[in-house]
Amino acid sequence: MAAFRWKSFEENEDRPAKPRHFGVTEIQSPHCTLFSHNLLQDIFESMGDYVDGLKFSGGSHSMMPKATIKQIIDMAHQHDVYVSTGDWAEHMISKSPSGFKEYVEECKQLGFDTIELNVGSLEIPEETFLRFVRLVKSGGLKAKPHFQVKFNESDIPKGGDRAYGAYIPPVPRSFELVEDVNLLIRRAERCLEAVQT
Repeated sequence: MAAFRWKSFEENEDRPAKPRHFGVTEIQSPHCTLFSHNLLQDIFESMGDYVDGLKFSGGSHSMMPKATIKQIIDMAHQHDVYVSTGDWAEHMISKSPSGFKEYVEECKQLGFDTIELNVGSLEIPEETFLRFVRLVKSGGLKAKPHFQVKFNESDIPKGGDRAYGAYIPPVPRSFELVEDVNLLIRRAERCLEAVQT
C-alpha cells in the first residue's frame, strides 16, 4: 500500500522562482461568495510567493464594476500574479464572433493576462476553436484552453486508498462516456501550436 503525505512548506527545492512554467498554483476568486480586497491582500502578502495565478470563476467579473475588477487585477500584478477570466468566454462566443472580439479587447483594457476557453462547453469545430485561440493571442493575451475527460460515474472507484484525483478503472469497465484521450491530447497539441505561431 502506497502512503501519501503533504509536502511541507520548507521543501521548495523543486519549486522555481516566479514566473514559473511548472509547479504553478492558481487560486479562484470570487465565485459564490464575496472575496474582500482585504482578504485577497492578506493572501498575497502571507502566501504570495506560492500563488501564481488568480482566476475569476463562474463569470463573477461580469457582475462587478470595471473599477473593482481593475483594482483586483492591479493588486494581483503587484504580487507577480497573473489573472485569468475563468470560463466566461463561452457566453460571449455564443452571442456572436464580433462580441467575442470586443470581449478580448475589454479584457486587455482591464488588465487580464489570460482568457480561458472551455473546449467542452463550446462544442464547436476544432478549426473554429483554434481561430478563437489565435484571436486571443493576437489581442495580446494568453489563451488557456480547458480540456477534460468525461467518463461514467460508475467507473469512479468508491473509497479505498488512492491519491486525490487518481482515476483507477474498475473491472469490468463501462465505455459509454469515456472520450478518446489521444484525441484530446492531439487537440491540446494543436492549441499549443496555434499559440506559438
